[in-house]
Amino acid sequence: MSIQSIIANMVLRHQFKRAGRGPLNVQKARHMVNKVAKRNPPPPKSIKHTPVAAQPANSLCSAEWLSVAQPKRTVLYFHGGGYFFCGLETHRPTCAYLARTAEAQVLSVDYRMAPENVFPAAVDDAVAWWKELLNKGTDPKSVVFAGDSAGGGLALACLVASRDQGLPLPAGAVLFSPWSDLTCSGDTMKSLADVDVMFNPESLPEAAALYLNGKPANTPLASPLFADLKGLPPLMIHASKHEILLADSTRLHERAQQQGVTSELHLKAKMPHVWPTMVMLPEARQTLKECGAFIARVTR
Repeated sequence: MSIQSIIANMVLRHQFKRAGRGPLNVQKARHMVNKVAKRNPPPPKSIKHTPVAAQPANSLCSAEWLSVAQPKRTVLYFHGGGYFFCGLETHRPTCAYLARTAEAQVLSVDYRMAPENVFPAAVDDAVAWWKELLNKGTDPKSVVFAGDSAGGGLALACLVASRDQGLPLPAGAVLFSPWSDLTCSGDTMKSLADVDVMFNPESLPEAAALYLNGKPANTPLASPLFADLKGLPPLMIHASKHEILLADSTRLHERAQQQGVTSELHLKAKMPHVWPTMVMLPEARQTLKECGAFIARVTR
């Protein structure tokens, strides 16, 4: 474990986890992460950054491209944040690094969030952008979906919704600690509560309720752990052994394999939730390189 990760764990426990105690405060959470995001350096000169304005007439939310000079493939990325915070700016370094390791163009989607826009708005936005890529002539076998936390669950929901709508599916999906169960019923919600450096168990049901707005928490497109996964492309799942959402990844991996989906699960000890998005960590950069290799392997 790197010294950078040790420091990150200390900071997250004393700042992020402490700030998350008590009733959910949407504006406070958004202010906190946006303040941190403004300190992010711009993408390296080797990565082209292209903002994309929303196109309401085509049901497209805003997005942005982060691309190497000659991309060989495409990644459709969905940021995390409990369906109510984070965005393009917070995840720009991650998408830029993934573009480089995968030799890809990464489309990061600024999907609508709660409480202003509740389920299924995020799923609708995700599917709309997938349809747009297909309509533009993108070969689905050259595309991989990716996402972290809520964005990982959204990437999975987009796969399920696309299959159910008869759309072509991408070549695979990369999921970082996907929040796949909004019922919050995994046993690690309690058993790992003390060692998780980011989350308090009581905060996740609040975020889920904000997004669901009265819909059942086990609705498959909200909690794709409970969806029919048959026919989905290969999955690459990364999670920490010391996070309360660990069971969301382990159960998803098991259910996917039981239903004939190729799935590989990578667990790392003593790392924070969605550590691959923290590109200042050596472990994150190594994981993103492994993801780049997976993306190159499953695409053509």
